[in-house]
Amino acid sequence: MSLRVAEAVAGQLRAKPDSCLGLPTGRTPLGCYQVLAQWSRLGSLDWRSATCFALDEYINVADEMSFAHYLETNIFRYTNLPADRQFTPLAVDDYESLIRRAGGLDLILVGIGHNGHIAFNEPGTPKLSWTHCTWLTESTRQANAALFGSEDRVPTMAVTMGVQTILTARRVLLIASGQQKHGILQRALADGVNSDVPASFLQEHPHLEVFTDFDFDRNSR
Repeated sequence: MSLRVAEAVAGQLRAKPDSCLGLPTGRTPLGCYQVLAQWSRLGSLDWRSATCFALDEYINVADEMSFAHYLETNIFRYTNLPADRQFTPLAVDDYESLIRRAGGLDLILVGIGHNGHIAFNEPGTPKLSWTHCTWLTESTRQANAALFGSEDRVPTMAVTMGVQTILTARRVLLIASGQQKHGILQRALADGVNSDVPASFLQEHPHLEVFTDFDFDRNSR
Protein backbone atom coordinates (compact mmCIF):
# COMPACT_ATOMS: atom_id res chain seq x y z
CA MET A 1 0.00 0.00 0.00
CA SER A 2 2.66 2.50 1.02
CA LEU A 3 4.67 1.83 -2.13
CA ARG A 4 1.64 2.27 -4.37
CA VAL A 5 0.72 5.55 -2.70
CA ALA A 6 4.33 6.77 -2.94
CA GLU A 7 4.37 5.88 -6.64
CA ALA A 8 1.21 7.93 -7.15
CA VAL A 9 2.70 10.96 -5.40
CA ALA A 10 6.00 10.62 -7.25
CA GLY A 11 4.15 10.27 -10.55
CA GLN A 12 2.25 13.48 -9.81
CA LEU A 13 5.47 15.38 -9.08
CA ARG A 14 7.18 14.09 -12.21
CA ALA A 15 4.21 14.88 -14.42
CA LYS A 16 3.73 18.34 -12.90
CA PRO A 17 6.78 19.56 -10.95
CA ASP A 18 4.91 22.58 -9.59
CA SER A 19 2.15 20.45 -8.10
CA CYS A 20 0.29 21.56 -4.99
CA LEU A 21 -0.04 18.66 -2.55
CA GLY A 22 -2.23 18.22 0.51
CA LEU A 23 -0.45 16.02 3.06
CA PRO A 24 -1.79 14.23 6.16
CA THR A 25 -0.12 13.03 9.33
CA GLY A 26 -0.61 10.00 11.54
CA ARG A 27 0.48 6.38 11.35
CA THR A 28 -1.10 5.48 8.02
CA PRO A 29 1.04 7.64 5.69
CA LEU A 30 4.34 6.91 7.46
CA GLY A 31 5.32 4.09 5.11
CA CYS A 32 4.58 6.24 2.09
CA TYR A 33 6.70 9.07 3.49
CA GLN A 34 9.57 6.69 4.18
CA VAL A 35 9.57 5.58 0.55
CA LEU A 36 9.33 9.15 -0.74
CA ALA A 37 12.13 10.21 1.62
CA GLN A 38 14.37 7.45 0.30
CA TRP A 39 13.72 8.38 -3.33
CA SER A 40 14.30 12.04 -2.50
CA ARG A 41 17.63 11.32 -0.79
CA LEU A 42 18.70 9.38 -3.89
CA GLY A 43 17.87 12.37 -6.06
CA SER A 44 15.10 10.71 -8.04
CA LEU A 45 12.45 13.17 -6.84
CA ASP A 46 12.59 16.94 -7.23
CA TRP A 47 10.38 19.00 -4.89
CA ARG A 48 11.85 22.44 -5.68
CA SER A 49 8.78 23.72 -7.51
CA ALA A 50 6.15 21.90 -5.45
CA THR A 51 3.99 23.42 -2.71
CA CYS A 52 2.73 21.39 0.24
CA PHE A 53 -0.23 22.11 2.48
CA ALA A 54 -0.78 20.25 5.75
CA LEU A 55 -4.37 19.05 6.10
CA ASP A 56 -4.70 20.07 9.72
CA GLU A 57 -2.98 21.09 12.93
CA TYR A 58 -3.60 20.87 16.65
CA ILE A 59 -4.31 24.05 18.60
CA ASN A 60 -2.28 24.63 21.79
CA VAL A 61 0.22 21.81 21.39
CA ALA A 62 3.95 21.59 22.06
CA ASP A 63 6.05 22.09 18.95
CA GLU A 64 7.42 18.54 19.04
CA MET A 65 3.86 17.16 18.97
CA SER A 66 2.64 19.40 16.17
CA PHE A 67 1.79 18.16 12.70
CA ALA A 68 4.23 20.69 11.26
CA HIS A 69 6.98 18.93 13.22
CA TYR A 70 5.71 15.53 12.05
CA LEU A 71 5.90 16.53 8.38
CA GLU A 72 9.32 18.12 8.80
CA THR A 73 10.66 15.06 10.61
CA ASN A 74 9.17 12.38 8.37
CA ILE A 75 9.34 13.87 4.88
CA PHE A 76 10.31 17.51 4.34
CA ARG A 77 13.83 17.32 5.78
CA TYR A 78 14.71 14.64 3.23
CA THR A 79 13.56 16.68 0.24
CA ASN A 80 14.60 19.89 -1.49
CA LEU A 81 11.17 21.43 -0.89
CA PRO A 82 11.74 25.13 -0.08
CA ALA A 83 10.70 26.18 3.41
CA ASP A 84 8.53 28.96 1.95
CA ARG A 85 6.46 26.33 0.11
CA GLN A 86 5.46 24.45 3.28
CA PHE A 87 2.19 25.58 4.84
CA THR A 88 0.04 24.68 7.83
CA PRO A 89 -3.48 26.03 8.45
CA LEU A 90 -2.64 27.24 11.94
CA ALA A 91 -0.04 29.70 10.60
CA VAL A 92 -2.13 31.17 7.78
CA ASP A 93 -5.03 33.62 8.16
CA ASP A 94 -6.83 32.56 4.97
CA TYR A 95 -5.80 29.05 3.95
CA GLU A 96 -8.40 28.85 1.19
CA SER A 97 -7.13 31.98 -0.55
CA LEU A 98 -3.56 30.77 -0.24
CA ILE A 99 -4.46 27.44 -1.84
CA ARG A 100 -6.30 29.21 -4.67
CA ARG A 101 -3.38 31.58 -5.31
CA ALA A 102 -1.08 28.57 -5.52
CA GLY A 103 -3.26 27.14 -8.28
CA GLY A 104 -5.41 24.78 -6.23
CA LEU A 105 -4.65 21.35 -4.86
CA ASP A 106 -3.53 18.93 -7.56
CA LEU A 107 -3.42 15.91 -5.27
CA ILE A 108 -4.42 15.34 -1.67
CA LEU A 109 -3.80 12.35 0.58
CA VAL A 110 -6.37 11.61 3.26
CA GLY A 111 -6.67 8.90 5.86
CA ILE A 112 -9.92 7.84 7.48
CA GLY A 113 -10.63 7.84 11.19
CA HIS A 114 -12.49 5.09 13.03
CA ASN A 115 -15.48 7.43 13.22
CA GLY A 116 -15.29 8.34 9.53
CA HIS A 117 -13.48 11.64 9.84
CA ILE A 118 -11.19 12.92 7.11
CA ALA A 119 -8.56 15.42 8.19
CA PHE A 120 -10.24 16.66 11.40
CA ASN A 121 -13.70 16.89 9.85
CA GLU A 122 -15.55 15.06 12.59
CA PRO A 123 -19.01 13.45 12.25
CA GLY A 124 -21.63 16.11 11.59
CA THR A 125 -19.34 18.34 9.54
CA PRO A 126 -21.30 19.59 6.52
CA LYS A 127 -20.12 19.17 2.96
CA LEU A 128 -19.95 22.95 2.50
CA SER A 129 -17.20 23.43 5.05
CA TRP A 130 -13.89 25.13 4.39
CA THR A 131 -10.82 25.49 6.60
CA HIS A 132 -12.10 25.92 10.15
CA CYS A 133 -11.46 25.33 13.84
CA THR A 134 -13.11 22.30 15.40
CA TRP A 135 -13.51 20.44 18.67
CA LEU A 136 -12.09 16.92 18.54
CA THR A 137 -14.41 14.07 19.46
CA GLU A 138 -13.64 11.75 22.33
CA SER A 139 -13.02 8.84 19.93
CA THR A 140 -10.47 10.88 17.97
CA ARG A 141 -8.68 11.91 21.14
CA GLN A 142 -8.66 8.30 22.35
CA ALA A 143 -7.16 7.19 19.03
CA ASN A 144 -4.30 9.66 19.53
CA ALA A 145 -3.80 9.07 23.25
CA ALA A 146 -0.83 6.73 22.82
CA LEU A 147 1.13 9.45 21.03
CA PHE A 148 0.65 11.83 23.96
CA GLY A 149 0.94 9.33 26.80
CA SER A 150 -2.68 9.70 27.89
CA GLU A 151 -5.98 10.99 26.54
CA ASP A 152 -6.08 13.97 28.88
CA ARG A 153 -2.92 15.30 27.24
CA VAL A 154 -4.38 15.21 23.72
CA PRO A 155 -5.44 18.67 22.50
CA THR A 156 -9.16 19.29 22.42
CA MET A 157 -9.18 21.57 19.38
CA ALA A 158 -7.64 21.70 15.93
CA VAL A 159 -7.80 23.67 12.69
CA THR A 160 -8.50 21.63 9.58
CA MET A 161 -9.16 21.84 5.89
CA GLY A 162 -12.90 21.48 5.40
CA VAL A 163 -14.72 18.81 3.44
CA GLN A 164 -15.18 21.20 0.53
CA THR A 165 -11.49 22.10 0.61
CA ILE A 166 -10.66 18.43 0.14
CA LEU A 167 -13.26 17.96 -2.59
CA THR A 168 -11.79 20.83 -4.62
CA ALA A 169 -8.56 18.86 -5.08
CA ARG A 170 -8.19 17.54 -8.61
CA ARG A 171 -7.21 14.10 -7.33
CA VAL A 172 -7.87 12.44 -3.96
CA LEU A 173 -5.98 9.44 -2.61
CA LEU A 174 -7.78 7.81 0.31
CA ILE A 175 -5.55 5.48 2.32
CA ALA A 176 -6.68 3.05 5.01
CA SER A 177 -4.43 0.72 6.98
CA GLY A 178 -5.48 -2.17 9.20
CA GLN A 179 -8.39 -4.56 8.95
CA GLN A 180 -10.11 -2.62 11.73
CA LYS A 181 -10.73 0.16 9.17
CA HIS A 182 -12.71 -2.14 6.86
CA GLY A 183 -16.07 -1.44 8.50
CA ILE A 184 -15.83 2.35 8.43
CA LEU A 185 -14.44 2.29 4.89
CA GLN A 186 -17.42 0.19 3.86
CA ARG A 187 -19.78 2.74 5.42
CA ALA A 188 -17.91 5.61 3.76
CA LEU A 189 -17.78 4.25 0.24
CA ALA A 190 -20.47 1.60 -0.13
CA ASP A 191 -23.33 3.21 1.80
CA GLY A 192 -25.02 6.53 1.14
CA VAL A 193 -23.48 9.97 1.52
CA ASN A 194 -24.06 11.20 5.06
CA SER A 195 -22.47 13.91 7.20
CA ASP A 196 -22.38 11.40 10.06
CA VAL A 197 -19.53 9.80 8.07
CA PRO A 198 -17.68 12.76 6.53
CA ALA A 199 -15.51 10.43 4.43
CA SER A 200 -18.66 9.43 2.54
CA PHE A 201 -18.58 12.79 0.75
CA LEU A 202 -15.57 11.44 -1.15
CA GLN A 203 -17.99 9.27 -3.13
CA GLU A 204 -18.86 12.43 -5.03
CA HIS A 205 -15.29 13.11 -6.14
CA PRO A 206 -14.65 12.22 -9.81
CA HIS A 207 -11.03 11.23 -9.27
CA LEU A 208 -10.94 9.27 -6.02
CA GLU A 209 -8.38 6.48 -5.65
CA VAL A 210 -8.54 4.11 -2.68
CA PHE A 211 -5.48 2.35 -1.26
CA THR A 212 -5.69 -0.30 1.49
CA ASP A 213 -3.51 -3.02 2.97
CA PHE A 214 -6.53 -5.34 3.27
CA ASP A 215 -9.02 -6.75 0.78
CA PHE A 216 -11.68 -4.19 -0.03
CA ASP A 217 -14.15 -3.77 -2.87
CA ARG A 218 -15.55 -0.24 -2.90
CA ASN A 219 -18.32 -1.35 -5.26
CA SER A 220 -19.66 -4.03 -2.91
CA ARG A 221 -22.83 -3.51 -0.93
